[in-house]
Amino acid sequence: MYLTNRLNLPQPLVSALSKDDYDIGNADLSVTSLWKPPQMVKLVAENKANIQPDAADYLMNLLGSAFHRLMEEADTEAVVEKRLSANIGGITISGKFDRLLVDRQILQDYKVTSVYRMRNQVAEEDWEQQLNTYAYLLRLHGMDIKAIQVICFLRDWRKAETRNLDYPSIAVQVIDIPLWTQEEAEERIATRIKYFLDTDTCTPEDMWYKPPRWAVMKDGRARAVRLFDSYLEASTFISNQSDKGKLYVQERKATYVRCDEYCAAAPFCPQNKQRLLEQGIGGNEDEY
Repeated sequence: MYLTNRLNLPQPLVSALSKDDYDIGNADLSVTSLWKPPQMVKLVAENKANIQPDAADYLMNLLGSAFHRLMEEADTEAVVEKRLSANIGGITISGKFDRLLVDRQILQDYKVTSVYRMRNQVAEEDWEQQLNTYAYLLRLHGMDIKAIQVICFLRDWRKAETRNLDYPSIAVQVIDIPLWTQEEAEERIATRIKYFLDTDTCTPEDMWYKPPRWAVMKDGRARAVRLFDSYLEASTFISNQSDKGKLYVQERKATYVRCDEYCAAAPFCPQNKQRLLEQGIGGNEDEY
């Protein structure tokens, strides 16, 4: 994989980040791609030759890859990093699971992640979809699965925060993930494949949309006094305050976090282009 180096990172870092031995084999889709936004996956595939990612955007990936490799080399009790595939509704799906404890029939997956993401229910749904698809493939190949788990390595864990009762006590956490029956998995995966094939636009959830907010600000203070979902709520709050002469409303515009920061397909996406034009941000056709 070719990476630009706009921030002039040290050569060994760029070389390490450029190594890309990922291969889905003779398959139409990988397990991870199946559960990503269909439009994003399709546009990345169609424009692969024109996408020039920068090394700085892949720094966190290096931690994940290094951690996976170390765990694979150190494991003496499990089947690790094995790729499986199956044809489902005419589409071949391929996936490589991280770790299978055969005797206990437990499937595990490593995630180098943040404390926030571990706690976030959307993230857990992503993990649930991915791991249950692996479990489905394993059952098709004759291996029953009794439990699935994510082993989280928390890259931003801080010992000082453990005084809070709801904070993880150590930097590694094992999270139990809901296990689908084989029948439930088959139905969900088949439905997802159909959705993937039929869908050419992203939903607000796909784009990680955050709606606009209205912040009540105070003269001389950098942080908002309070946030509201509408201008009316914010202005009504101000009218009831004794120091209302020092308060004012500041709009915080809607954001599309994935599109603006994390989607390699964004420059080639007609939906994203239209959004930027409507916001007065987009340029002319030559920019895409």
